[in-house]
Amino acid sequence: MRTKSEERRQAMVATAAELFLQRGYEATSMAEICSRVGGSKATLYGYFKSKEELFLSVMKMLAEERMSHAYARLVPGGDIAAALQAFGENYLQVILGPDLMAMRGIIAGELVRAGAAQQFYEAGPRQGWNKVAAYLEEEMQAGRLRRADGWIAAMHLLSLIQAEYQETFLVGVVSEDDLKLLQQRVARGVEIFMAWYGGQ
Repeated sequence: MRTKSEERRQAMVATAAELFLQRGYEATSMAEICSRVGGSKATLYGYFKSKEELFLSVMKMLAEERMSHAYARLVPGGDIAAALQAFGENYLQVILGPDLMAMRGIIAGELVRAGAAQQFYEAGPRQGWNKVAAYLEEEMQAGRLRRADGWIAAMHLLSLIQAEYQETFLVGVVSEDDLKLLQQRVARGVEIFMAWYGGQ
């Protein structure tokens, strides 16, 4: 029963993701999600108390599926700059992808108005960046990085690897030239990060 229940839940999340990406947050109704999956609205609300909760589950699913390779690059004890470079490239390739860019627009607009932006942050990005902070703290404790607050260092890293894409995030459009320069842009961010945190 638990397996079937989880399979049904995942089907609801996958269907909701498709509709959110196609139509946006406001234009997607719980009734249509229910119609596509099959079953009653009562069943859908038995899994998710609100559309906001369902959207958060969609974002968590997308993040876990696509960010796992990025966070897997952060293995303590190796070449830190190389690990951060690989992480940064994977991370940006995911968040610059069409699905995540579309979701970013929903978060910046509709989800803020719905009052669920903080919930999204706590359930998604914050958890991921806690992993980055934990990796950096472990390297600091081993003496391979300058001692500092791991969370602040993670925020500095995030800012640096995204620095040259701020305009892209604002307009919500990624050009082919932007993607071609991704490796170089991440390398510049990592170089600046290591110039400070790599010093002893």
